[in-house]
Amino acid sequence: MRSKQLSRYTVFALFIIACSQAPTIAAAGGTAKAGLAQAQEAAHKWKPDATLVQVITLSGNVDGTAGKWTYVFHSPEAKRGYQVAVSNGKIVQELGVSVSFTDPVDLEFVDSAQAVAEAKHNELVVKGDLMMMLLVELKNTKNEGTYWNILGDMNAEMSLLINAKTGKFFRKKKFQ
Repeated sequence: MRSKQLSRYTVFALFIIACSQAPTIAAAGGTAKAGLAQAQEAAHKWKPDATLVQVITLSGNVDGTAGKWTYVFHSPEAKRGYQVAVSNGKIVQELGVSVSFTDPVDLEFVDSAQAVAEAKHNELVVKGDLMMMLLVELKNTKNEGTYWNILGDMNAEMSLLINAKTGKFFRKKKFQ
């Protein structure tokens, strides 16, 4: 079980690195839901079966907003992914990508501001930009579901999981 979790976090780290080197999706100064409708519309034009599998920012603010958000979609038919860049309410880039995660997130997720507020209430340490990722976590367990994974301090290597359906703290995770 532990090796599976570390493997997922390794994939998470590699994805973050890849995103930092490629154009990303942005919703300047907004919450995660700010650019979602535009991103979904673009993804459905790409492939009608595209489903949202991740929402990511590498530059989150302490209030849960960010200058950039990355919305990642997966098409089961195409077996490919798609990123749509949204900045200041406008699509600025669309990009076909490979994806590691293919499970659709629950679209009724709590927004990033609420997730960060809950993480701060549960001792989130913030030094620099927040890294936030919304995705399906804890596969094949009784706790499987859509979670916000929030990392506030790269040196502490501590992330917090917030249940994206309830907005409640789930647990802290120290990377090793």
